[in-house]
This record gives sequence, C-alpha cells and structure tokens, in this order.
Amino acid sequence: QVDLNDELRTRRRAFSTQRYPFGSYRRETVKTLERNTDLLLLLNRNLSESFSLNATLGGNQRVNTFDYLDVFAPRLIVPGVFSLNNSRDPLQYSQNLSERRVNSVFASAQVGFRNFLYLDLTARNDWSSTLTLPEGVTGSADNSYFYPSASLSFILSDVVPLPSFVSLLKLRAGIAQVGNDTDPYAFAQPYDPQTPWGATPTFAERSRIPNLNLKPEISTSQEYGLDVKFFNNRVGLDVTYYRTNSRNQIIPAPLSITTGYPSAVLNAGNIRNEGVEVMLNLIPLATADKAFRWNLDVNFSANRGKVVELAQGVTTYQLTDRYFSVEARVGERMGDMYGFGYQRVNNDPASAYYDPTGQNVGQPVVGADGRPVATSSTIKLGNYNPDWLGGIYNTFTYKNFNFGFLFDVRQGGKIYSHTFVVGREGGQLTETLEGRATGYDLAQPGNGVYAPGVVITKNPDGTNAFHTNGTQSTDRELTAREWHTAFTLGRRVLEGAIFDASFVKLREVKLGYTVPDKVMGKKFPLRGLTISLVGRNLALWTKVPHIDPETSSVSGGTVIPGAESVAIPSTRSMGVNLGFRF
Repeated sequence: QVDLNDELRTRRRAFSTQRYPFGSYRRETVKTLERNTDLLLLLNRNLSESFSLNATLGGNQRVNTFDYLDVFAPRLIVPGVFSLNNSRDPLQYSQNLSERRVNSVFASAQVGFRNFLYLDLTARNDWSSTLTLPEGVTGSADNSYFYPSASLSFILSDVVPLPSFVSLLKLRAGIAQVGNDTDPYAFAQPYDPQTPWGATPTFAERSRIPNLNLKPEISTSQEYGLDVKFFNNRVGLDVTYYRTNSRNQIIPAPLSITTGYPSAVLNAGNIRNEGVEVMLNLIPLATADKAFRWNLDVNFSANRGKVVELAQGVTTYQLTDRYFSVEARVGERMGDMYGFGYQRVNNDPASAYYDPTGQNVGQPVVGADGRPVATSSTIKLGNYNPDWLGGIYNTFTYKNFNFGFLFDVRQGGKIYSHTFVVGREGGQLTETLEGRATGYDLAQPGNGVYAPGVVITKNPDGTNAFHTNGTQSTDRELTAREWHTAFTLGRRVLEGAIFDASFVKLREVKLGYTVPDKVMGKKFPLRGLTISLVGRNLALWTKVPHIDPETSSVSGGTVIPGAESVAIPSTRSMGVNLGFRF
C-alpha cells in the first residue's frame, strides 16, 4: 500500500503593502510518501462447544519519506512579477529531506466463551530506524520497543435475567500500551543553513544536544465502557471512560545558556489525558409496516489533558512558538496559550495599576500615547482545546427515500485569527470602517478612534484614579490607520485577536433514493442502486469573525492548533453520490 502526496504552496505579496513595500514571493514544495508492506496469517476456529478462537500473526514494514523545500524572495525587482528570478536580494531557503523505517511483528487473539464472554489479547514489537544509533556511535539508545494490550467484554444480558425492556447490557474493560519513536536523525548534530549575510551563505550548529541513550515513548491507557439497549433496541446508550498516561516523552529540555546550547533531548515527563465519550441512539418514530422510520443519533465527548511532570528541575516546556507560545506547565492543562496581553486594572495593592475603589478592575489600561498598555510579561491567553464536542444526526426513511442532516457542535476553546490582524492592518475588513467616516483628518466628525479602556491619573493623595479614555481633553485620539495597527501594538499583543472558537455547523444534508431491485430486473448486474444529493458545510454559526474556527496553522509541516494563518476560506460542497453492490 502506497500513500503519496505532492503539494505546491506559493505566497505572493504585492508592492506597497505595509510590511513588504517591495513585495515578496515564497515557493514551498511538500512531498510525503508512506509505503506499507504487510504479511498476515489468520486463524478462525471453534476449540469446543464453549470456546472459540480468532487469531492473527503478522508483520509490517512502514517507510515514510518527507521532502520539504522552501525558497523565499524577500524583495522583488519588478512589481507584479512573482518569480524567484525576480528577487532583489539573495534567496532565502530551507530544505528538509528525511526517511523513517519501522519494522514490526504483531499477534492478536480473541478467545470467546459461549458467545457472552470475550478476551482480546494483542502484542506488537517495533524496531525503528530513528532510534538506531549511527554506525560507530556509542550509546544505549534502544530501537526496539514492545507493547501489549488486553481487553475483556461481558454480555451480562445473556447470563443474568433482566427486565423485559432491557434488550442488551454489555460491560467492557481494557488496558493497552503504545510505543512511539522520535524524529529522523535525532542523533545527528549537523550545521543548518541560516539567513545569508549579504551574498554569503551562513550555517550554524544545531542548537540542541542529542541524547545517545534515548528510550521510546510509552503510553498506557485504561478504558471502561457500558453498552445498553432498551425497548427492543429502540433506545441505545454507549458510555466510555478512558485515561492515558504518556511517559518517557522525548522532549528538548531547556539548558542554561552558559552551556552554549539552549536545550538537550531527554526522556522525561508524564502527560495524563482522561475523558468520556457518550453515544445515544434513538428511534423516536417507526411505523409497524416499516415504511417510515426516524433515527436520531447524538454523540458527546470531553477530554482533559494535564501535565503531571516534566524533566527534573523543569516546570515549563514550550511546545510551539508561532504568534503565541503553547506551553506545557506542571499542574496545568495541555494546550494552554501564552503571550502578551492588555494590561488591566487590578485589585492588588502592590500593583502600579491598583484601583482602590474597585470600580475599574478588569478594564484595559490606555497609555498617554492613546494606545493600549501591554503586560510586562506573558500571560495565559486561553486554551485551544474545546470544553466538549457534540453531534446530532437525524435520518428519516420513507419507503425507498431517505433524508438526513448532521449538526456538529464545538463548545469552548480559543483561536487566534491572523486574518483579523492582517485584514485590520490593511483596511480590508469591515471593522476598519470605524473612525474613518471621511478619512484620517481628526478635525472632521466621524474620524478617529479612542482605544477602549481607562486612563490612569493620580489623586492629590497620590493614589490611582481612572477615567474612561476619550472623556477628557488630554486623552489622545488615534487615526483609524494608527488604531488598527495599535490594537496589537505592532503584533506584539495578540489578545485582541483571540476569540471563543465555539461553533455550530450544518455539516451534512443528504437526500437519496434507492431503486428497487425488482425495477432493475433479474438480469441487471447491480443491486441496491442508490442515488443521493449531498451537501457539506452548508451553514456555520460562530462568534469568530471572517474565518472558520475549525482551522489551524501549519509551520514547516507542523500543525499549530489554536492559530489561523490567513487560511483559505472553507468551502461548501454539493454533489451526487452513486452507490451499488454486485
């Protein structure tokens, strides 16, 4: 089995844009390949009248290659000619070519007892090239890792007499381990290309110290579930609770700058994820002749990830740093976003922004220059993970017609919109109409903006006093052009571009018709011929302006959740599906 992806990305900046007065042109090519080779032996037999056995023995070889090339012309010579040959400056480039190979053997077995008790066992061993030391290098890194699993399911309703309205009662429990390797060439210490110095290429040693004694990451998970059906299967409830602990995380732990390296690769950390998943299946209405039927499926899930521990002496680890910083801090949730925010009035007597009256606590502080005041250090801006996810799927069937629609719901979580920042800076969004009724002349009515918040002054006794910005003659008014750049203080403060990522989507609407087999005739080779009209992403309800909150940013092939980076607008799709069987 081969999975190949070849992608070309181009980014064009026109002349006279605010950040790129000479324009720019970037060309990225991303090629990925995954090849899997499998060997399977299957066994399925009854050992006796009471016991059955299904077993699998096999092997797999997985090869992944990644080819990334980024070439950037930071300034162009001729306006409107987007070509790497039209660069005013030496081209800036970055390339990443890697290969990973994992050889595996695995086995599984399911033992059943009288069709109500089942024991499932699995075992797998992987050998990864990324944990294999280069020839001639001494270390104790182990490229082999073994991980088993076991689960037990018990159909209680087949053994214990239950009330007649209970159609099924099934209990299940399981424990499993999963191993994971590291990135390719983690034991190497090469010189990587940097931004050229004029026409001279520059290189620098990789900034992290490799670990020649790496162990594979191991995640251990527990899962407990209940599956119950009532009223001749017209009501079904499936509840699952899970808990996963990931240990020996392979992370670059920070070092003192006096060592000459900012980080060293270590096995460390314990990340705990736990959550619940609930599925409710209903048949609210069905006619006795089965001509009409209404199915209602509802799902709900919630997950919480917590940083239990990191490396010895380390309490904070930076996962990503684009626009904002995603940091893992001991005792806090995974997915927390940190960056500079608006300085706000508080109730701390030791603070320079203390309000002894308490009337302005929480208000943003505006400086004498009319711009918001930034916090002196980074603060928590939110968490990109949702509080919960849900979905509602209705299906109506009448004779050979079927109609269904699906709503997806996300509640909670935050998202940063770079479209909102860039669009306001460039005057391309409706928000930039504020303060420029006739232009940028502050002497004209309708022009100018006072930054929302309060201005700090002093009482005669030296205590702090506050007034709403724009209510006194000394307050500074900004032109619209100034304000729509100042609200982020030149992209240093992102709080004003972070939104609640909750949404409701009409994910799918489908209308179909199944042609009866008798209409097609016995000689027609196809059966169950179904024609459907399908629409996807037809409607979106959200408080996030201008973008689809169900998006993320990509940096160097790495997905950055919680960040939108001038993404292509999501699209509605409509089409026709044709299904059949032989």
